[in-house]
Amino acid sequence: MRLALLVNPCAGRNRGLAAAQVAEAVFREAGWRVSRSVTQGPGDAVRLAREAAAAAPDAVFACGGDGTVSQALTGLLDTGLPLGIIPAGTGNDFCRALGLPRDPALAARRALTGRPRPIDLLEINGGEHWSFNVTGTGFDAAVAARINRRRRLTGGLTAYLAAVLQELAHYRPVEVRLSIDGQPWEGRALLVALANAQAYGAGMRIAPQARIDDGYMDVVVVGRLTRAQFLWNLPRVFHGTHLTHPAVHHWRAREATVETSDPHPALVDGDVQTTTPLHVRVAPAKALLWVPQGASPLFTEN
Repeated sequence: MRLALLVNPCAGRNRGLAAAQVAEAVFREAGWRVSRSVTQGPGDAVRLAREAAAAAPDAVFACGGDGTVSQALTGLLDTGLPLGIIPAGTGNDFCRALGLPRDPALAARRALTGRPRPIDLLEINGGEHWSFNVTGTGFDAAVAARINRRRRLTGGLTAYLAAVLQELAHYRPVEVRLSIDGQPWEGRALLVALANAQAYGAGMRIAPQARIDDGYMDVVVVGRLTRAQFLWNLPRVFHGTHLTHPAVHHWRAREATVETSDPHPALVDGDVQTTTPLHVRVAPAKALLWVPQGASPLFTEN
């Protein structure tokens, strides 16, 4: 097995390289041949994935967080190569939902039993961006922007909740216009999430029914809530029980557009990468994911 390992050294508060070294040792002990490349800055994983694909390995693995995984999948588009994951980010929302262990040695050992499986991607604005997890706009994008603007002295849930409380002090719902498979919806919303997978924001299960191979995305709109209502109901999002709340709207769709009166930041797999308006379309089986045996709760069938 020939493996290309892409590493984000800044992932997980600069623990990415150490995690990659642990995983690489496991792969080599199993007889896999590994070539390692390290990102030099934001967006570099796209380039490295394309260069790795040109060398025709059997698989490419990304060691980093959800942003690194998203970039690597973009770089591997239409190559026919599967992407594996060694979790090393602060949130690792997708990996958590997929059932991958956070320990790099355990993740690598589990990968030894893996196989490639096709997954859907979300095509954003005609291929300007691609999302494997969650895209959206509103409060969640504002929180992500706040986290990204400051140095992460803490990570994961602690950093996310701190940013939520800071942003909640002044954020206001915005007027949004949606078209969901051609059906219109309009109103003031706290956030709009277009989900291929289930979780973001350090464990928020915004779309608990989502599957990454069913040809659909889950569109979740959280309408107007007071600050007290938001904080009271926030734990429900982490448990995935919020869809029954009267302020929450949920659809399953193949295509959706999101418009606001002024451009608003939009979140793509944990990073603010674009602004509204958004046109999002499901691209069925657009990518291949290297999935360890038994780690498949995000798939329609095991």
